[in-house]
Amino acid sequence: MDSIAGALAGAAIVVLALPGMAVAAFAQEHGPALNGKIVVDTTNQFGQPVLNGLAAIQAVAPEATLVRAFNSLGWENFAEPVIDGAQADLFYVSPEGKARTVAEELISAVGLRPVRVGDLPQAPLVDNLGALWGALAFGQGHGRRVAFKLLTPQ
Repeated sequence: MDSIAGALAGAAIVVLALPGMAVAAFAQEHGPALNGKIVVDTTNQFGQPVLNGLAAIQAVAPEATLVRAFNSLGWENFAEPVIDGAQADLFYVSPEGKARTVAEELISAVGLRPVRVGDLPQAPLVDNLGALWGALAFGQGHGRRVAFKLLTPQ
């Protein structure tokens, strides 16, 4: 493919990985091409009241199925998802069905354990994990390899 429009035309799944402040312009230009596709929003709009781009995408692509994932950890944890022998978890939101299956396959393929938080209304919780990650990694000096793990009784 030699263009974004060409790539979108042939895609069933779109992983939106671009600067958060570029989401609205991307959605305006390519929104109709996202209809009927699963769109994974990985972006963060730091400094804005809402970190995710879900509303901007949904406004121009109401037939797209949205997923919020890959926004709450630094890239180092995607490259090396095991820390001291423990597999890191990636918290995400998606509707049930195919979008959930796709999200879990993508997250697992990176080597992280997928943990579904709920449907799209729960996206602010996943966004808050990204903010918490930043506070721990930078504010508390733990470094970018800090990650999260959900512990439950067996």
